Amino acid sequence: MISELDLEIVNALQINPRAEWSRIADALGLSGPTVARRWNALAAQGQAWITPAPGQRYLSSGWSAFIHLSSVPSDSEALIEHLCAEPAFGTVSLVTGSHDLFVDCFASSHEELMDIVTGSFPGLPGVTHREVVFVTRLYRQASEWRSGTLEPARARLVLAEPLPEQAAYSPDNLDAALLEELAKDGRASWAELGASCGVSPQTARRRVERFLATGYITLRCDTSTSAQQGLREVTLVLNVPAQYVDDVGRYFAALGNCRLSAQVLGAQNLLVTLWVRDYLEVQGYERELAERAPGSSVISRQAVVRTYKRLGHVLDESGRSLRVVPLPLWRDDTPKIDSGRGIESPAGSDA
Repeated sequence: MISELDLEIVNALQINPRAEWSRIADALGLSGPTVARRWNALAAQGQAWITPAPGQRYLSSGWSAFIHLSSVPSDSEALIEHLCAEPAFGTVSLVTGSHDLFVDCFASSHEELMDIVTGSFPGLPGVTHREVVFVTRLYRQASEWRSGTLEPARARLVLAEPLPEQAAYSPDNLDAALLEELAKDGRASWAELGASCGVSPQTARRRVERFLATGYITLRCDTSTSAQQGLREVTLVLNVPAQYVDDVGRYFAALGNCRLSAQVLGAQNLLVTLWVRDYLEVQGYERELAERAPGSSVISRQAVVRTYKRLGHVLDESGRSLRVVPLPLWRDDTPKIDSGRGIESPAGSDA
């Protein structure tokens, strides 16, 4: 089991994934080397890790979809292995309900997403049914979830300062290489990142802080099952009348135990993931939904039985990270990023 102190360190890194060890140590009343040693032990054991994730503005130029799959039981193990090996499939979970697997998919362009959706599945073993819905708006995503282990006063001490707003620019091969290195170790030092990518530490820092400032990419701290303190993952797939969908999406997003609230395009129009201690809690949320948005319907309820891959990290049966398959969040042909207005047409890159 992860100790209470380790849970506090994890919470601090959920708030500010690349905070200096000295800053976290000051908030916790420890020394910097002690915090670094404890985190490195967690990371070495696969108990916790930091990785790039889609930011709040990812959908301004990136693309995402949720996929429900049903399969032949005898082929399920081979199917899961194939899904975990595919970089575009970020998370792969075995779930209860009418489908066997829940998968999220990421692509750097609409064309790439269409290629994945149309080209990947014929080669997958045992698939009997698939349902794909496209993500059209994010109200909340897992990188914004916090465990709440730290007292509020201590949590405020580790908050990150806002990064300066960035002018429009086009990502290039160096940005993509830095993202791949961060996928391996989201707390790698600037010197380590620079050495891996053949640039100076200063250039590595400037580039990373630039793409983080756009809101297109963020960093996220995830943990194994033992650090989740008995929380159970449940997804509600909803169809909400159009006049209520934004309000309902924001209502769920404001809940402390909400991991994901997303508007989607499909037979359903809202997908919400909650972490609960008791499955009976879900009924309370459904009653609140009925009051807030008359005419809403629950298309399906899914409890996660086991997660095999989470945001590119392949997990063991205890949810510990075994290896990483970096997500294709950003490529050198991604359209120009403008942190203020969205995306523009491709143009020359920053040197």
